[in-house]
Order: sequence, then structure tokens, then C-alpha cells
Amino acid sequence: MRGLNDITLVREMTKPLLMVSVFSSLGGMSFGLDNAYWGGLLGMKQFAKDFGTLDELTGEYSIPTTWQSAGSGTPLAGVALGCLLAAPLSARFGRKISFYVLNVIALVGIVLQASAFSYWQITVGRIINSISMGIICNVVPTYQNECAPAAIRGAAINFYQFWQLLGALLATIINYVCSNRTDQWAYRTVMVCQFAIPIILLIGAYFLPESPRWLLIKDRDTEAEKIMQWLRIGTHTEVVKEELHLIKLAIEQQRELHYAASYLDCFRGTNRRRTLIAAGVQCFQQFQGAQFILNYVYIFLAEIGVENTYQIGIYLYLVNLISAGCAFYMADKFGRRPILAVGALVMCASMFVVGGLAGVAGAKTSAQQNGALAALFVWLAFQAIAWGSCVWITCAEVGTAQLREKTITIATFLGFCSSILVTYVSPYLQNKGYGNLQGNIGFVWGGLSALSLAFVIFYVPELKGRSLEELDDMFQQKVSVFKFGKYRSVQGIGTIITQTEKKDAVLDKDAFSVEEKSVDPSVA
Repeated sequence: MRGLNDITLVREMTKPLLMVSVFSSLGGMSFGLDNAYWGGLLGMKQFAKDFGTLDELTGEYSIPTTWQSAGSGTPLAGVALGCLLAAPLSARFGRKISFYVLNVIALVGIVLQASAFSYWQITVGRIINSISMGIICNVVPTYQNECAPAAIRGAAINFYQFWQLLGALLATIINYVCSNRTDQWAYRTVMVCQFAIPIILLIGAYFLPESPRWLLIKDRDTEAEKIMQWLRIGTHTEVVKEELHLIKLAIEQQRELHYAASYLDCFRGTNRRRTLIAAGVQCFQQFQGAQFILNYVYIFLAEIGVENTYQIGIYLYLVNLISAGCAFYMADKFGRRPILAVGALVMCASMFVVGGLAGVAGAKTSAQQNGALAALFVWLAFQAIAWGSCVWITCAEVGTAQLREKTITIATFLGFCSSILVTYVSPYLQNKGYGNLQGNIGFVWGGLSALSLAFVIFYVPELKGRSLEELDDMFQQKVSVFKFGKYRSVQGIGTIITQTEKKDAVLDKDAFSVEEKSVDPSVA
């Protein structure tokens, strides 16, 4: 047990914090289910028969390319809309109320999908459900970010990505089990299964605490202290009180010296840099082919000559999930920046291999087919830990307290707009009769991974292990991206909060009193 307690994740993750992190991120499973089930349906014969069109030349039913594009891309507009709604909803009413709202919206969308006998009713249902997902991908990482101490913030936020991939795996398994059915339950089973998550979250949200940092921003200090004492159970009471006091001082200092409240403020001064980092990782996540794999992987596998596509899909998502599980430890151990860089490099190489082996005519030999599949497995493994988990971690922690909701909203909105572009364009690039790239589309995603690597090297700093308030100080000091990871700041409020957040912290009254004297009394 002593050895386990030496691991930061085990030492700092209290039972209440674990419960909050796991349960609040359960909404990510809805996101994963929706994305993955749709890709499976597009490759399902019974779905094509009931909702597609008949090709008189081949005598087979199919979903036309234009329908694939509209049905896959349009719901992402719902996600983008949800992103825009998330910031005012979360900032005004809090993270907890947002959970209630997003789950009610999700249930409406799922009802429309599960009861549909029209391709376009399913699309409308997915658009409405996607609005809830846009709120989820803003509120959940923000909430986890504000509840967790700096040392394990990456692990806490990673629960969102982990649940998302678990949802994708479950959707893939359900599609595989039902794919050979010759009735409506071949595709309707997975739609009905979506009900479980929002119902559980709607009931369980009652027991979730509000974000302590949001409460401090709203001057509800007593409530914030009660919740923080519960989340940090096992930490000295005086240390928790002092941490809250310092966070409050930092909030007031930001208001006094760097007041910011509008979306335009996200692009002013040092906030511009922070917004571009958050938006950049979100957009490059999509430009490397993430949404293409989610929506069109079964069609892509069939194009390069792979049989048993649903079974292969299960293995692909299982590798994805295991890799995301590694991020619980690696994101806080090695940092976000090196993982993103290595991930982009490997993903670039993997997609070049897929493009080279698959080509326009598909993989002609079993060796080429196996090689392309192996490269795709490697791509998914590194995508999950780097451009899956670390993207959400970076996006959640890079914004300043006053603009956190707005920064994440801008980043996710632009990210999902990029996703819409990728989803609409991909069928036209890949399919016969249009771009006809087929397997060569791997070269497109590989080239964009190379650009992602350059973005990380020259623009994304290392954020691990520092309190949100210390990150505020460092961005205000304009620390270089190449010095960020090893930078040692002066004894500002943020630095002391980082030290205080450690569970075994020892209260140093002298250090605190010195710091308080260095702050303008008018700020407090």
C-alpha cells in the first residue's frame, strides 16, 4: 500500500473526487455512442434497405453519397450550436444546472431517432441530441478542471475521453451483434440503448456538487468551502481554507488588473494566445481525420478490401479505449506537450502507410491489407492518448478564470466547425464518382498531422502540474513556449496555490502572509 501511495494519482485522488470525475464525465458516453453507432449504420445492409435507395443496375440498396454527407455532417452543426449555448448557460446558472438541461435535450433527440421511419427524422433527432453533446463537451471538462488539484487534473479530465471511447466501443459491439438481423432491430437496438445515459445522469445530477471555483466567482464562499473540504477529504482543514482564500484573491486580482468579460476579450492581450492554443488543438484534432474514422471507418475498411468490418471495428475501438486508459497516468506524468507531439508524428507516419498500401485500388494482397490495418490500429492508439485525451485536457485548463467558459466555447465551436467540414468533404474525396481517393485519403490526413506537429512544437506550452491560477500568472508574464515546462515563477498567488493543492501540503503561514502583503489591498 505504501508503494501505491507514492503514485501521485493514487495519493491525490480522493474517493469524493473520483466519484465526481467518473460520474460527471458519463455524458461523454452519449457522445461516443452517437458518433460510433452512426458510422456502423451507414455500412449496415438492413439500414440501407429501410432508409436508402435502390440501385437498379446492381439491385442493391445503399445510402447515397449526398445523404451520407448530410446525415453525418449536419448533426455536427447541432454540436456547434450546443457549444455556443454552453458558455452563457454554464456561466450564469452553474455547471450543475447545465447537467439537467443537456440531459433533457438529449432525451428529446433520442426519442426522435428511436421512433423514426425516415432517414431525415433520424438526422433531425441526431441534430437535437448533438446540441446536448455540444453542451457536454464544454461543461464536463470545465467542471472537472475546476474540481481537481493540479497534480492530477489531467487524469480527472481524461475520464471524459475514456467514457466517450467506451460508448463508441459499446455502440460498435451492439452494431456487430445486430448487423445480421433482417428487421428494424438491426439498427433500432442501438438507438434505444442511448436512453440509458441521460436518464442515469438526470437522476444522478442531483447528487453532484457545484464547482467550488464557480461558487467563488459568484461570491458564494461558504458553499465553496463546504464542497472543497469534501472533495479534498484527508487534507488539513486549514490548508483547504487557505487554498480557497488564495483562489479568491487570484480571482479578485484578475478582475482588478486584467478585467475581461466579453468574447472579444478572448482575443485581446495574452488571452489571444490562450484562445489560439485551445482552438488550435481542437481544430487539428479534426483535421487529422478523427471524425472521418468515426463516421466512415466501415465504408473505408470495405473500400480497401477488409472483410468482417464490424468485428474489426470492435478491435479498433478496444485499442482506442485501452490507449485512452493509459492517459490517466501518462498525461500528468509526461505532460501534454510531448504526448501531443509524439502522437502527431506517429499518426502522420501511420496514415502515410495506410495511403501507400491501400491506394486507389484497395489493398490487393493480404500482406498489404494487414499492413494497412496495422497502421490504422497504431493511428487509433496514438490518437486516443494524444489527440483525444490531451486535447480536452489542454482545452479545459488553458483559459483564464474570467473567460474559461468562453475560451472553451470558441475552441470547441471552431473544432466542430472543422469537424463539419471534414465530415461533409470526406465522402466526396474518398468515394468513386467523385474524388475517388479511396485508400489514398490517408495521405491527406497524414499531411495534416505534420502541420499539427509543427503547431505543437511552436505554440503549445506544457501546462501540467500547475494550478489554474499559476498558469494565469505565467501567461501574463508571456513565458516562451519553450521555457514553459521548466519555468520557475516568483512566489505569486498562483505558485502558492499549486503547492497548497497537494494533499500532503503543510501550511506555511509566513509564506501566505508575505504573499497577501504583496497584493494590492483594494483587490481583496
